[in-house]
Amino acid sequence: MVRQPFLVACVVAWLIGSVLPGGSAPSNCRIYLAGQYSWERNLGFYLDFEGSSLESLPVILGVADGEQWRFCSHAPGFSTGQDYRIQATIGPRGATLALDGTLVAEMPCVLKPYSGPLEVNYRPPWANEKGDWLSIVKSAGVTVSRDGEQPDVRQFDYSDLHDRPIALQLFEPGIPRRGEIDIRQGDAVAIDVVLRFVSPDLRRWAPFIDRYGQCTYAAWPEKVGNDEELRADIALEDSRLAGMPPPDDRDAYGGYTRAGWSQEATGFFYTVLRDGIHWLITPEGNPCYYLGVCNLPGSGWPTTPVSGREMLFSELPSRQGAMKAAWSANHWGGRDGTEYICLHTANLIRKYGPEDWSARALERCLQRVRCWGFAGGGKWGAPPDVVATPVLNRAGVPDLVEHPDVFDPAVCQTFRESLVKQVTPRRDDPYVLGWSLGNEYPEIIKPAEIRAILAMPEGTPAKRALIDYAMERIYDGSLAGLADAWKVNAANRATLYSSNPSPPAEDIEKLRCHYADAYYGFIYRTVKSIDPNHLYLGFWIVPGWWVNESDWIVGARHCDVIGYDRYRREYPEERLTRLQQATDKPTLCGEFSFPAWYEGARGYGRYGVSAGDDAEAGELYHNWLRGGARDPYSVGMLWFHYRDQALTGRGPGRGEELVFGEHFAFGLITEQDRPKWPMVTRMREANLRAPIWRMQGGK
Repeated sequence: MVRQPFLVACVVAWLIGSVLPGGSAPSNCRIYLAGQYSWERNLGFYLDFEGSSLESLPVILGVADGEQWRFCSHAPGFSTGQDYRIQATIGPRGATLALDGTLVAEMPCVLKPYSGPLEVNYRPPWANEKGDWLSIVKSAGVTVSRDGEQPDVRQFDYSDLHDRPIALQLFEPGIPRRGEIDIRQGDAVAIDVVLRFVSPDLRRWAPFIDRYGQCTYAAWPEKVGNDEELRADIALEDSRLAGMPPPDDRDAYGGYTRAGWSQEATGFFYTVLRDGIHWLITPEGNPCYYLGVCNLPGSGWPTTPVSGREMLFSELPSRQGAMKAAWSANHWGGRDGTEYICLHTANLIRKYGPEDWSARALERCLQRVRCWGFAGGGKWGAPPDVVATPVLNRAGVPDLVEHPDVFDPAVCQTFRESLVKQVTPRRDDPYVLGWSLGNEYPEIIKPAEIRAILAMPEGTPAKRALIDYAMERIYDGSLAGLADAWKVNAANRATLYSSNPSPPAEDIEKLRCHYADAYYGFIYRTVKSIDPNHLYLGFWIVPGWWVNESDWIVGARHCDVIGYDRYRREYPEERLTRLQQATDKPTLCGEFSFPAWYEGARGYGRYGVSAGDDAEAGELYHNWLRGGARDPYSVGMLWFHYRDQALTGRGPGRGEELVFGEHFAFGLITEQDRPKWPMVTRMREANLRAPIWRMQGGK
């Protein structure tokens, strides 16, 4: 029986927690031990840790009833080096929390179940704040009780991973598992987790990275042990590639020469609609479902920051001689002198020799992608005379807030001059599939930008243009109507220009779309006036990573092909199909990938669409490409990207941190310049079939 003061404390805790989980300042240093919930819909439950200090770390149980969340928690002052057993029960009228068999918290609550998957030992991507602890789960189980029986039980055994080197687990804390479980209204749910805490102190475990860029604590059959193994790879790979000749039914640009039809050869890529299917047409006039790889050859990128964390590396290359090429500084716009190393550059030098390593690596890169059925490159660089989709930028063009004021003639002139410098050298290049400008979310116009512009001085061209648009298109010329809605006193339009208005959200959205329409329209018209021969692909919009679907609709007005990026496990998806039908334009997927994370056994990060291993990644690719090739709107796919990222992250960053930024195994090739044969073999099969799938349509 719980004493009354303790019960009162729990009630106060869940009242506070109903507003703020845990009843204290929120922390993004979290691990979810078990959960099946929808936060937004107030459904389900979760059990987690939230906090950066082990001494004050609470374990929190959250239960939702469809209207709100209830919470109870306990912070005993955990220690490293000992096992803990945490048990939570959720009954029809309340929940309890126990630590090592002792009841430590309880609360009244009613569970309204969520039908999604059960997840255990899960760290969300956003919960990346660092703490002085790492939890290592040994086992986790969830049991459902109903009418005196146990109709569903899910047990997750981590005993093999529990003994994995702690230093290896620091790269990606938490190794999630998922499973289906049937929880119904009125059921009792029991959660049982056994774990221990360890110290994540980097200096205790350093070094983490060997001279080849591999984790010193990891072991797998293909791990490189010495330079001789790198050099021996050349002959071994030659033998395998000999059995994978490039397809003989493609032209120099990836066009399919056995389609039985062709179009005019203009010397540039363009699109046609034939029998309800959109096609790219290559410069030679052949129909094409384009397949490319981003960041070719990637011989000096991606890099990883070194400054302030040299102790992570067991051996760094010399800064002199041939190895100097592996070093660089001040990436990502930094100016603090942070040094970066590209360990796969060092591996290429060791493998191909210091004299001509770059040329030999490029030759090998192009041989590989062609043997595997890719036509060329994509975003973020490609060698000359290889198809690519160059990404333009706004270098030297001033931003008003986050984007240029395209209502200002002087800014437009500067913008045009910047584009002329970038486009002109390749204006007549047949290997440019199409231009784009910027990338993903940064090119989206946000509501906050509109509010900031409306607060600017009266002479700001964009402010005047937005107010003019509102007067003429939103309020049909009614000054009084606008002034009332925007909460300003305005005798005429001039006083509107000098005001600091507060438009309602629906007006901000209309003005946002107007600004976006003008911005994207200016870029499209300008690029096409400089280079009328090449396609324009937009800005690689990401469905869902935007303000709303209007961003797709508005952007689609100002491109020839809608370039977009999408990381999902399956193709197609309902939203993409609906948007394609609404805009009725061809689309090109500029980035997709299924990076293997090897269940944490090599130190790579777990991406949202990660595969368990290379074989699974190849199968996911095969299925995705088959879906894309049969999509009448899709005209091609670009894999992201050629080579894996560094285990310690691509940056930016400086100081004692194990991982800065992304550290995913995105590549066709490892940092040690080794092809992922189970993956690329399956990819090749799909690539050779792609034009046939497209010719067959939906069959």
